[in-house]
Amino acid sequence: MRRHPEVVVEPRIDAATSIAEIATRYVFDPPRDDDPVIEFLSPEELAQAFAGVIPIELGDNVPARSAEALASAAELVVRHSVHTSHPRFFNQNFAGPDPVAVIGDWLGAALNTTNATFEAAPVFTLMESALLRKLGRVAGYPVSDEPGSLPPGLFAPGGSSATLYALQLARHRHQPDIVRVGASADRLAIFVSDAGHYAAVKSAALLGIGMDNVIKVAADDEGAMDVTALRAEITTARERGLTPLAVIATAGTTVTSAFDAIDEIADVCDAEELWLHVDGCWGGSALFSSSHRHRLAGVERSDSFVWNLHKMMGVTQQCTALLVRDPGQLGPCFATGADYIFQPDKLHAEFDSGDRHFQCARRVDALKLWLTWQAYGDEGFEARIDHAVAMADHVRHRIRSSDDEFATIVEGDFSNVVFVWVPPELRPFDLDSLAPDHHAALHVLAPRIKGRMQAEGTVMMGYQPVAEINTFRFILNNSNVEPADIDVTLEFISQYATEEWKGV
Repeated sequence: MRRHPEVVVEPRIDAATSIAEIATRYVFDPPRDDDPVIEFLSPEELAQAFAGVIPIELGDNVPARSAEALASAAELVVRHSVHTSHPRFFNQNFAGPDPVAVIGDWLGAALNTTNATFEAAPVFTLMESALLRKLGRVAGYPVSDEPGSLPPGLFAPGGSSATLYALQLARHRHQPDIVRVGASADRLAIFVSDAGHYAAVKSAALLGIGMDNVIKVAADDEGAMDVTALRAEITTARERGLTPLAVIATAGTTVTSAFDAIDEIADVCDAEELWLHVDGCWGGSALFSSSHRHRLAGVERSDSFVWNLHKMMGVTQQCTALLVRDPGQLGPCFATGADYIFQPDKLHAEFDSGDRHFQCARRVDALKLWLTWQAYGDEGFEARIDHAVAMADHVRHRIRSSDDEFATIVEGDFSNVVFVWVPPELRPFDLDSLAPDHHAALHVLAPRIKGRMQAEGTVMMGYQPVAEINTFRFILNNSNVEPADIDVTLEFISQYATEEWKGV
């Protein structure tokens, strides 16, 4: 009988300890003030920087590295990454995570289990159900606390995935036997505003509905769906031989943070017998604030509602809840009854969530949210939303009092402000009367300013075309942002714009 030599792989505690110290220091003392938001390097420069420590590329034979080398590599990772915790990071609809959420994420990762079954994750299963019930109550959904009742939804790996799941639920309600026999010949149609998220189009592609059958409904100048136009589009779709399936109402558009009139859209969906899905990935957290929850009036009438807690609430990515009005539909839509894991005769099998989900193995997203919510409470969550809007109000005030140096393209009244810098010869700014050459020059100015921000590491802010011109967008979701950070950011934009305008 052949004997195999005993091989023992010792845990690299030395390396883990060194890296943990770097990570902990970063979490509790992140860059701020005049620290760079990023020490920007090109792809070639990044490869060269790591080559002197540990090359990024893995060769044919990867050797074991020393703790010192691994720590040096970790330091390089931190140094040249974007510091989303920095108060001058306004680049995306997320920002630096709360320290409690980070530590909760670490603890969940250290326990390294799946949230699919009670046997593998007894504590996390109960936490996940408790969170879904609480979120459901905040949204006004019918939630039962009776023993054995299902939580009103599930956690998903992101907003796009949650929208995909929601549209499959809509299709399942339309054709309950779809999971057995496949899709019918019905040509289905989905309706979303032309300011809505592209997840609708991607989901339609994956579901076989087709991108061409996603009907983009006109939005107003702020980005909210025109409900009259929605009614007309539904009528037109039926005349074309399409079968309207679902409407996606947006609660907080990505660019302008506009809110569709959910109550009015729910009236349309009730009359037309359509599934109503609310994309609250960005603005859903307005529900935490008594001053702002009115923006989602009618969300309790929706069939499904996706909510990204990793955006406005500072929880680490990803943390996405998909709430559903009828949780009893999840099993018939997604279950396969795999008998190697979902045995009905094991202890507390009724708590298993995996067969009500498309995923089986799922990372633990519940713990970080549960700990963060317990740390700050409902009042702390409300204060976070109110602070974000207060900082956006400061941006609006600064722009109005800028002697026409800045002009809002979409001022909004929530968390986002879309604006441009205005050269002296174009003040006061009138977009409608802008000459073609000036329009073209301003359009290329924003990318040049953004390039200066990145190269010098002073600010991170995104730009995007709105009203056919590249505009900047303040996104206020970092609880560490103060008025001084906004003021300094506008000063940098003014400086870069003045210098770059001469060359466009």
